[in-house]
Order: sequence, then C-alpha cells, then structure tokens
Amino acid sequence: MVPTTASGMAITPHSALRIIDVLACVRLLAESASVCPLISYRRTGETRERSTGALRDLLERPAPATSQANLISSLVGALAMRGNGFLGKFRDVDGNVAQLVPISPDLVTVSLAGVGGEPVYTLLSEGGVSEHTSADILHFKGLSVDGIYGVSPVSLARESLGLAAALTETSAALFANQAIPRGVLTVPSGDAEDDVLENLREGFAGRHGGPQNAGRVAVLTTDVQFTGVSLSPADAELLSMRKLSSTEVARLFRVPPHLIGAEGGSSMTYSNVAQELDHLYRLSLAPLMAMIEQAVSNDRDLCARGEFVEFLLDAQLRPDPETRSRIYQTAIAAGYLTVDDVRQRENLPPLPTSPPTAALPPPTEITTHA
Repeated sequence: MVPTTASGMAITPHSALRIIDVLACVRLLAESASVCPLISYRRTGETRERSTGALRDLLERPAPATSQANLISSLVGALAMRGNGFLGKFRDVDGNVAQLVPISPDLVTVSLAGVGGEPVYTLLSEGGVSEHTSADILHFKGLSVDGIYGVSPVSLARESLGLAAALTETSAALFANQAIPRGVLTVPSGDAEDDVLENLREGFAGRHGGPQNAGRVAVLTTDVQFTGVSLSPADAELLSMRKLSSTEVARLFRVPPHLIGAEGGSSMTYSNVAQELDHLYRLSLAPLMAMIEQAVSNDRDLCARGEFVEFLLDAQLRPDPETRSRIYQTAIAAGYLTVDDVRQRENLPPLPTSPPTAALPPPTEITTHA
C-alpha cells in the first residue's frame, strides 16, 4: 500500500514523474550526464593512458539495444529519484562480462545475507524471485542511513511533492471547468421558468460568447438580472503557490531554478547563467557521477588492476573562446602545451610540417697555380 500525504496525494518515484517540475529536473540531470563520455584508463607508473581493451568496448556498447548514453541516463535518473541504481552483468560462454543492462530499483532488494557480509540481491522478474551476488549485479548507492541501501529523495520529500501534485491537479480541474462562470443570470420563477432559462442562456451566449463579441453591450429585460463573478482570492493564489512549489522541487534535486523554467529570484545575466551551469555540473551532477565512477572502478569483474573510469567533462565545462585563447597562450608560454596540442583540443588538424631544407654542400677549395 502506497502511503498518502497530508494533501491526499499518493507519491511514489513513478507517480512523481507526472509532476512537470520533477520530470524537468530528472531529465536535466540524466540527459546532461549522458553527453559526458565515460572513459576507461590504465595507470602506467606515474602517468595514465586510455585503455583499449574489453572495458572500453563494453562501455561504448554496453548491450545490443543500449548505448552508453542510455546506460548513464538510466543510472543518473535512478540515483536522483530512488537513491539506488543497478546493472545486470551478463557473461559470455567464457565467463567474461559481455553486457551491462540497467535493472529497475523497484525490482531489487538488498540484504547482507551472504558469506562474510557479502550483499545479496533479491531480484523479482517474470520468471519469479532469484538471489544474486555482486558477481551478477553492480549496485550504485546514494545517500544511505544503513550502509546497505540508498534512501530515495522522493520518499523523503513525499509531503512537498504531494503538495506539488495536488496543486497540479487542482489547477487542471479549475481550468477544465472553465475556472468559474463569468456571471449569473437570474429570472423570476414561474410556469415557463425552464424554457425562459434555456432560451436566455442560448441567446446570451450566442450574442456575447467568443472573441468577436467581446465588449458588446448587453441588453436585458427588467425581469432578468445579471451578476458578474470574479476569480476568488483562493483561486488566484494558485499561481503563486505553484511558483513556490517549482522552486522547492528544484531545491530537492539541487538544480538551478531557471534551468527548469522556475523563478530564481534574480535577473539572468551572462555571468550568473554561466555560474549556475557550473553549479549544475559541480554540485548537482558531480556527486552522482562520482558514485558511478567509483562503483565501476572498484568492480574487479569490469576493471582489472590498474584500470579505472572517469567522466570527461571538458566539452561541458569548457570556457568561452576568448577565455580559452588566454589559457592556451599561457600554457604555450609555460611550455606544458604545444601549438599542435591546442589545435587538437579545438578539433583542428596539426600544422603542416615544412619539408627539411637541403644542406648546402661545403665550398670547393680553389687552388691557384703560380
């Protein structure tokens, strides 16, 4: 049974996605992370280089119907909503991991029932219930109070999200019923009251309904009275309440409000927009990405000794062209970048090399005869 909130709305991670602000936040986090490549590296002494083995191929194509972008967006979305993410490790005939497939956190429960405190994952599938170890399932865990299972931000903020859902439903019902009538026509009671009311309603609507009749003068008999009705203060307050709700949802997911169309409390300039984009990656996405990096790097089925993975954020956090130009000039002057290094980072080919100049032959000794 799903617990309801004080607003009367039942909130689950799945139903919370029907709230437009929640959907906007989760999509922003998941899709922003999905465009950052997850690169595998190998340590060689004091340096590192990109690996070219099975791990790179597995990350580039985790499963036949799953790209790396699909995999990362699924994991980040699950971590943001449920505090947990799971990958199924499917092996080939030789026992090597050949596919990585996301598993819904709703289908997995975790316990420390294994030997030596090894986690055991109970998986609910169409074939029934089965138990697995970390050899079959890779667990990505967010904030946890017991060290076993991550807590769901949606569950912790159920009351605030219940209010957001109730505001959405109330607003939809208000406008589905055309908010309120523009006015009330009153006629005296009598034998033909029903016929008079129906004819009056049709005639009044035909004469004054629609934009082409806006502003026309209404003419009524002395027996008919018209009373105008305005929007109640409670209905008018819905707009400001929904703005506050959007800000609270953005705060829950640590997303700058203006990135989901909510009011952030200040005007947008080039400077503070750039700062908020930097905030999105460093404070909102970086913790989620670190969970993925460390979980994959620590899994011995995926990363051999000396191997690890990292997200490449250069494309998302790169400065504007003017700032990059100053950085490159300083780097070339300091000697830790060459012109060709800079051109490679800017997706330009190396400078053409000039053919070597042929050395001049030594001068021929001239002898003179007396």
